[in-house]
Amino acid sequence: MRSFRALLLAGATAAALTIGGIAPATAASLPAAVTPTPTPTPSASTAAPQTTPTPTPTPAVTPKPTATTPAPATPSAPQPAATATPSPTPKPTATPTPKPTTPPAPVFRQPLAAKSYTVSSHFGPRCIPVQGGSTYHYGVDMAARAGQPIYAIAAGVVTATVTGTSSRAGYIAVRHTISGAQYTSIYMHIWSATTHVKVGQTVSAGQRISQVGSSGVSSGNHLHLELWKATSTGSAAQNAATFLKPRGVDLYAAAAAVNAKPTPATCTYYTVGGVNFRTGPSTSYSIIRMLPRATAVVHVPGTITTGFIPVRVGSQQGWVSAGLVTPTKLTPAPAAVPPPAPAPKPATYATTAALNLRATASMSARIQLVIPKGANVGPIAASSGDWRKVTYAGKTGWVHSAYLVKR
Repeated sequence: MRSFRALLLAGATAAALTIGGIAPATAASLPAAVTPTPTPTPSASTAAPQTTPTPTPTPAVTPKPTATTPAPATPSAPQPAATATPSPTPKPTATPTPKPTTPPAPVFRQPLAAKSYTVSSHFGPRCIPVQGGSTYHYGVDMAARAGQPIYAIAAGVVTATVTGTSSRAGYIAVRHTISGAQYTSIYMHIWSATTHVKVGQTVSAGQRISQVGSSGVSSGNHLHLELWKATSTGSAAQNAATFLKPRGVDLYAAAAAVNAKPTPATCTYYTVGGVNFRTGPSTSYSIIRMLPRATAVVHVPGTITTGFIPVRVGSQQGWVSAGLVTPTKLTPAPAAVPPPAPAPKPATYATTAALNLRATASMSARIQLVIPKGANVGPIAASSGDWRKVTYAGKTGWVHSAYLVKR
């Protein structure tokens, strides 16, 4: 380890060089004319030289060293090796985030083979088509033959399979992801929902999932196609026809015919029985009056609240249950026929004396028995002249009317 004195001497030498106008770095390039300082043994613990004469600068101009012949360096006190300053670690170059590529648009397919169906009902408000039907149509109806194949309109996952009955519409629901949003397509009025798919199964666009039926409230074999878009509060019905058209599937152009009629401003229905005409859309509202069977009511299509529709009867406004009207004109119920008056009971007779009950209406006829005086012989069954046919004690015969009296 260097002593404190050695450190002072080294400092003085460096100061002398600097004061003389030659920096330590320049001193290393002086010519040999400068008196050399004894070279110390290069060691970290070697003491400083005994005598260090102050170098006298040579008046001559110091020649500049050439690039090929470097000037000899004047030995000097060992300087601590310069520690190379580490180059700063270069910041890693940020990998550019690739721009998200738009995924290819999903493939869409016809739910029924082209030209194999007719469009029988549009999406939106409509007149109730049959008793129990809806006045706002959440799908597009495509009438087709029973058993015709039904295909998924897009790839997705089956979320529901409900088999239909005569009173419940069967359906299959398929969930899709389209342009980042979730949709559900529903295929209704099928009979058996599990002939081709099951819940949780992934299906491709155009894959057969069922067949056309007429379950539930239905006027005939058809596919009722619905499309719902998930929202933050639930779901919203979409018009499947207008949704699919810009995606290459035109339900109307592919139909053999479009038989659906435009929705009129008002619809006329007829009550199917005695129907309560109420002040509001529930049974808790008061009854204005009872509407008899076949009463005509006028309704604005598409308006319905809790199963009740607002209607006009003549000049009166009120509400009736949507399930108790039909678009089919009915005949009024026949007037009640009073029951016929009961037939009067036939008069009964009694004998006024002991009386022979004969086999025929003749004095010469055989006597079957003698009826005592005051006996009840019941009503007269027949007459022949003065003779009356009666029954007594299980025997039927003839007696003379002169001995009978009405009771």
